[in-house]
Formats: sequence, C-alpha cells, structure tokens
Amino acid sequence: MLTLGEEILLLTLDDETGRPNIALSGDSVNAALAGAVLMDLSLENRIDTDLDRLFVVNPEPLDEPALDGALARIAADGEDRPTEFWVGAFAEDCDTLRPQLVDRLVARRIVLRDRYDRLLAMGGYNGAAVNGRPMRDVKRRIAGELLNDEIPDPRDIMIVSLADICGMWPALIGESAFDRLKPKIRQIAKMDLIGQAVARVVNGH
Repeated sequence: MLTLGEEILLLTLDDETGRPNIALSGDSVNAALAGAVLMDLSLENRIDTDLDRLFVVNPEPLDEPALDGALARIAADGEDRPTEFWVGAFAEDCDTLRPQLVDRLVARRIVLRDRYDRLLAMGGYNGAAVNGRPMRDVKRRIAGELLNDEIPDPRDIMIVSLADICGMWPALIGESAFDRLKPKIRQIAKMDLIGQAVARVVNGH
C-alpha cells in the first residue's frame, strides 16, 4: 500500500502529461506533504496527538525513509510540542522530504524519471510507461468517496483534508463538482486533528 505522502504527491501530478501540475505547488503542498507524513505515523501507531501536543508512542522504524526520518526527529527532540510545530518543521524541510517520497514511488515503478530528471507518472501521454493505474486509482477512489452518502474511512478522511487545504479539488473533480460537493468536503476535512493543524499552518494561525 502507498503511504499517504505518496498518494498526495501523486495527486499533484497532471493526469494527462504525468508531470507535476504547476497549479499544485508551493507552501500549501509542502505543508500537506508534511501533514501526510505525520498522518502516516499516526496510522502506524508511532505517534499520537491531542488538542495540545504531538508525541511518540512507539519509536520503532517502519523501513520507510520519509517516515523513519520524521519519527526519529520527533523522538530525539524530547519536547511536548503542538502538531503545528511539526507540520511547519517538516514543511520547511520539504527539500529533503519530497525526494524521499519520490524515490519510493520510483522504486515501486509508479513514477519514473526521464533522462532530463523530470518526474513522470506512469501512463502519461509522454509514453514513458505502460499504465497509470496508481495515480488514477487514487483520484477515482477519493472522487467515489465524495459522491456516495457514507463517511470515508479514516485514511481517506485524511486525504480529503489535505487535498482541501491545497486547493486540489478543481483539478481533481472539476469546478462544478467542487461547488456542489464543497459542504461535504469541508465537513469531512474537519474530522482529522492533524489536518486541522495543517490548515492552521497554511492559513497562518
């Protein structure tokens, strides 16, 4: 299974070209990637959060470079810090975090680099690879969650939260669908504590 960080990174790639969507870049995406790493650690029961702080509950590595580096850094700090602190810290360190996520996607052969070191999603019109299922599957799954009447599972709640923070919806589901689904998206996005912390960092609160 892909990590949340890897899935968020895939969502920033253009469906047709397979290359990074320039409209989905910048500080909000960095914060979302940082939040995704923290969410992955939470799902793996390595960290926990409450309204005031984020703390390590199990320092055992997961053999995922991005997650293990973040976990070791939190554990070594030894201070009670709010979730926003770690979102901001890892967002500022995205020059290290993003390549680690990309390397894992390349190793899984979900994306690849061309000879100019550009990132290409499998199945883009560039013809660099044979199928684009992983990227399309993420988008299809999240769109399906929004279109039914059920509450998404905790993992997809986290992705919805991060996608909303980054303003990804017009690129993922189109403007008209976003306008129709905005109330549900905003309701889901409020369900995750780490997602709320990422939103506060992005909004400067």
